[in-house]
Amino acid sequence: MPAVWLIRHVPAAGNIGGTFMGQLDGEPDANSLVQAAALAGTVDADAVLASPLRRAALTAAAIFPGRAIIHDVRLAERHLGRWQGRTKTQVREEQPGAFTTAGTLDLRVTPPGGEPFDALCARVHAVLVELARQPADERIAVVAHNGVLRTARVLLGLMAVEEASVTPERFAEPALVQVDAATLRAAR
Repeated sequence: MPAVWLIRHVPAAGNIGGTFMGQLDGEPDANSLVQAAALAGTVDADAVLASPLRRAALTAAAIFPGRAIIHDVRLAERHLGRWQGRTKTQVREEQPGAFTTAGTLDLRVTPPGGEPFDALCARVHAVLVELARQPADERIAVVAHNGVLRTARVLLGLMAVEEASVTPERFAEPALVQVDAATLRAAR
C-alpha cells in the first residue's frame, strides 16, 4: 500500500480574488511559489505527478526542483462550465442551492456546462487505482487542485462527500495518505 502525498497547488490570482478557476490556466502567485520552494527536500517522494495546469505544474516544480514530473491530465481541476472566471459571490447569489450551509460549492452539483461529479470521480479513481498498484514502500507526490484532492479523499474513504464539500484543501500543505486498492471506493 503506497504512501501518497496530496498537495494542493499554490494560489493563483483567481483563487485569491474569490473566482471559480476550474480549468482556467492562470499563473500562480509568485510569492506563494517562493514559499512552496521552501518545502523542497521536506517531502520524500519517489515519483511526482501533477496536473498540467500551470498553478499545479509550477508548484510541483518549486517543491521538487530538478525532478522529473509526470503531468497527468486526469489531475486537472474539474471543468466548472459557465461558472469558470466568475466570482463565487456572483454564482452564490444566482444559484444558492448549489452551495452548502458553510458557503462552499457542494461537490455533487454540476455547474451549467461543467463536468459532472461522476465524471470527476471516474478520472480521479483511475489515477488512484494506478497508484494503488505501486510497490508498498513507494512514496508518490500528487500536486493537483481542490476539487480533485477532495474527490480523492472521498474515494479513499477518508471523508464523506458532505464533509469534503465543506473542507477545502489548504494551499501547498502536503498531507500523507495511504492508497489501498482494497478500501478504494468505486467511482460514483
